[in-house]
Amino acid sequence: MNTTFAIHTKNLSYFLIATLIFFSLNTLSARAEKSRCFVDICIDSSSVELSKSDIPGAPSYPVRTILGTQKFRNQKLLAQMEVYCQQRQFRTVRVSEDGENWSNFDPRWTLVDRNSSLSRLVDYTCKLAIAEQENK
Repeated sequence: MNTTFAIHTKNLSYFLIATLIFFSLNTLSARAEKSRCFVDICIDSSSVELSKSDIPGAPSYPVRTILGTQKFRNQKLLAQMEVYCQQRQFRTVRVSEDGENWSNFDPRWTLVDRNSSLSRLVDYTCKLAIAEQENK
């Protein structure tokens, strides 16, 4: 009887260790997937929203708004960017050097060519599944 109990305890220990390793790896994978970097811009996929822009002079159609940081800099630098997927247009509308106080940026749109350095960022952002949200 003691031998059977010891075998069950040992098997349970292996199962618990394997479960712990599995969940740890999945958590690390989820954290790695949350932020993707393109050229020198990293974006947090959880920040992507579909909304009407609240920037003056903005178009009436919904755009994807994303928050990004620079890859090789202190993570406090934050930028709010917009992507208009149908026309493959991109712009940075606001920048925050300290992660809190925003300053306006040049709000002109850039048409993103498929061969440009921003192409992968636009493709990734436009393919992200996002919940339909009310237009702001």
